Amino acid sequence: MNIEVLNLPDGSPFAIIKDLYSEAEKDSILKELDYLQSRKPLWLDPEHSGTAKDQENTPLKFNKCIWMNTLYKTNEASAILTNNLKIYSDGIAARIAQENPWFKYLIYNSEFTTLLSYYENQEHYKPHRDSSVLTTLTWFYKEPKSFEGGDLVLEKETTVKCTSNTMVIIPSTTLHEVTPILLPEESRSQGLGRYTITTFVTNTRVTES
Repeated sequence: MNIEVLNLPDGSPFAIIKDLYSEAEKDSILKELDYLQSRKPLWLDPEHSGTAKDQENTPLKFNKCIWMNTLYKTNEASAILTNNLKIYSDGIAARIAQENPWFKYLIYNSEFTTLLSYYENQEHYKPHRDSSVLTTLTWFYKEPKSFEGGDLVLEKETTVKCTSNTMVIIPSTTLHEVTPILLPEESRSQGLGRYTITTFVTNTRVTES
């Protein structure tokens, strides 16, 4: 595992955690992704899964999604939701929070909402901001990688290459986009595109003075 806390040119922080999950953890997540991929009715289009929109009220994302906390009643029922808490059980969140105060919101919060997204050929997400405090993005795809693109661009100037088993954590106000996926025709409709596990972290803790 490799952890870096970096800064954008405007000073905004972002964290990259490579090789986050062990082989056993990764295999359990990929098995669940295969299962969910086979259940086509579960996947929602942008209008029904929620999306940032432009000034003309046009959706900015082009992909399919599942709200994981709606699908499962408990985290324990899902390998994705269970393993998604690893940054807490392994002390990763605390370590990142020590490196930049922005990431203290990983520790002092009470709300996590997890969205699973899948991108096929030409699908992408235009520049947008999220309505949460922090956003974590974890990427998965079947090896060997069958597509090009699908990279994360922050503030239209910093590109983070899409590599499997990598988590990126950003302040949700950071402008970010996903570049179009380029997937050969023979590889389409087989679950060979780009999966993203997105967790929206919000702080709803109320303190009394």
